Amino acid sequence: MEVTRACELLQQCQGFIKDITGGKPLPLEVVGIEYMNDDPSMVDVLYAKVQPKDRSDKLQVIADKLVEHFVASGLMTKEWDRVKLHATVMNTLFRKDPSAEDKGGPVPGRQNVRDRESFDAQNVLKVRDK
Repeated sequence: MEVTRACELLQQCQGFIKDITGGKPLPLEVVGIEYMNDDPSMVDVLYAKVQPKDRSDKLQVIADKLVEHFVASGLMTKEWDRVKLHATVMNTLFRKDPSAEDKGGPVPGRQNVRDRESFDAQNVLKVRDK
């Protein structure tokens, strides 16, 4: 039911997306790597920054308008002022470590029941900063 509703909402957004892009593709580029917390030695999410090649704010406007549309429909709640444009490279929530201790049976809404195990991204970030 929610998937069907989300598809309907996305269909409704075609007009403003075409208005913003002029009906043309929006070429993107990956411009760096970052992490989503304060300590690079304890990272749960490593992501690549994404932006339009023309350096416009078109993609940001589209993403934020999509969120506004979904929030107005009641299908989601707004959590942030802006959408963080990114491509996830690594997320420890989906890590499959056969040596990790299983804490029991399945938990609804989660792929597994293991706690997140952060990783040290300092070496990756050193390569980035060269």
